Amino acid sequence: MKNLYAVRLAALFLFVTSSVYSQRPVSVQPDKPLVFSQFPDKSECNIASLKNVFSSRSNDNISIELGKFVFTGQIIEKVQTPQVLSMNIRSTNLSGAIFSISIITLPDNKQKFTGQIINPQAGDVLVLTEENNRYFLQKKPLKFFMTD
Repeated sequence: MKNLYAVRLAALFLFVTSSVYSQRPVSVQPDKPLVFSQFPDKSECNIASLKNVFSSRSNDNISIELGKFVFTGQIIEKVQTPQVLSMNIRSTNLSGAIFSISIITLPDNKQKFTGQIINPQAGDVLVLTEENNRYFLQKKPLKFFMTD
């Protein structure tokens, strides 16, 4: 009987301590500032301006007409594979932002663009989307693209 009481007491102790330490509070970080708030939710991009960027070389300074906004920056990386050409462009007019853009050549030789303008210190992102052969920059929350 003495051993049964000790086993029950030990089991109760283990249950209580595991319950207390298993539910640690989660720290909730405050929302980051929205740096693209001055932009419309969706704006059409100039396809010719996007295509011209890909003829530039690493370290070149460029400007891209993105709707009513002109993105200026320096190409910090350019990588090419047989079907994809990707570039990272550090912004000079949006502090801390990087425009990652790719042009994909499909098997039928059509070209498709993908990309986003991200500032890791911000709470929003501009995503390059395609609709009916037209390209748009669309504002979206950063939490859907990066983890903290």
